[in-house]
Amino acid sequence: MSLIEMMVVVALIAMCTLWGIHSWRSYQQALKLEQSAQQLRLYLYGVQAEANNYNRSAVLWGISGANGCVGTGIRPSDCRNAAGKIFALHEAGIELVDVPEKNMGFYGLRNAALAGHITLRNPAGSVRIVLSVRGRLRMCSETQPLLGIGLCQ
Repeated sequence: MSLIEMMVVVALIAMCTLWGIHSWRSYQQALKLEQSAQQLRLYLYGVQAEANNYNRSAVLWGISGANGCVGTGIRPSDCRNAAGKIFALHEAGIELVDVPEKNMGFYGLRNAALAGHITLRNPAGSVRIVLSVRGRLRMCSETQPLLGIGLCQ
């Protein structure tokens, strides 16, 4: 094997390694985004169940940003001053970007809700959690299919 052949092999191995590292990082970011979206959806399911069980309204508020949060009740000035049961982002690189300014929430009577959506974003893409009028919660990806999450329609 000559020196040129050896250099070509080393260059190919280096290119494959860099591609693999980039793909792994992209996968990790997508996985963190999906897990954060699943945690937010579970939080919303809990709020919905509590509203239905006790037949009361649960109006949601949200504070956008890298350290954003979502909660019920009276909206605080920032997430550090929030009281009660809230969902706060703890994963680095994920931000809450699209929080509705209008009321969005659950109403205990017949599992009704005031529709809206919340969006989480990181370099892998953005995931929207949609609340329908009938209280259905679903997730969709805004830019490209992301792991097990389909595109928004």
